[in-house]
Amino acid sequence: MTSDFPPPPSVETPMVPSPPVQKEPGENPPFSGWDVTKIGLLLFLVPAFIEPFVIVFAQKAFYPQSGFQEVARKTWVVLGPQFVWFAIVAVFLIVSANDWFHETLWRAIRWNWPQRGWFSLIAIGVATLVVLQLLQHVLPVPKKSPFDDFFRRPSDAYAFAILAIGFGPFMEELFFRGFLYPVLARRLGFYMAVLLTALPFACIHIIEYKAWAPILIVFLVGVVLTVVRAKRQSVASSFIVHSIYNGIPVLATIIVSGGYRHLEKLTP
Repeated sequence: MTSDFPPPPSVETPMVPSPPVQKEPGENPPFSGWDVTKIGLLLFLVPAFIEPFVIVFAQKAFYPQSGFQEVARKTWVVLGPQFVWFAIVAVFLIVSANDWFHETLWRAIRWNWPQRGWFSLIAIGVATLVVLQLLQHVLPVPKKSPFDDFFRRPSDAYAFAILAIGFGPFMEELFFRGFLYPVLARRLGFYMAVLLTALPFACIHIIEYKAWAPILIVFLVGVVLTVVRAKRQSVASSFIVHSIYNGIPVLATIIVSGGYRHLEKLTP
């Protein structure tokens, strides 16, 4: 005997939409490759162009009895113009960022002070230093450092320490990881952007080192710093790692020399 009643409707489990996959935000900086080129020329080409004129002026005005090369090795002649020019460019970028990028400089470059993970950043800086110090023992790295001339007087040594730990890393991270990397990443992707950011970062140190082995070390440092910047979406994070990498050897020289009072202890 068949039933005249229709079968009850089947109960279907309602479809619950799965949460969207959280993708790492892509790079979309508010500046172009041409903007980055102009900033790079301001930061690196202009000082290289005016440096010989500064040396000649210092020689004529303050060291008439000294040769050009001797004057060029004096700390204030080498570092003084860098401090002044980098400060001028930094102030210019901070002041003009709203007109140029329509937002603050810090937002434009993704400065983003880390809210957590400070220990991991410290560990990255220390580990990078240790690994690359070990690598230097198997590479033909020159025994004489190009920075030895900065340890003749305590005032020179402290000026170098400030540049190495604070001012230098800040300006280099500002340009390479703040401006250059995001433009390259937008056009070429993560891997090529990391390599092409680390390469010019290494090349600007050729004049200092004049040897391929230390330049390779700087290139590897640049790779680490750029990866940190990319993964953390934070230039401040790469700045912290950079300062730690530079700061540990500087701190060691301060301790060994008793606060730069006994610079003779730093000479082999």
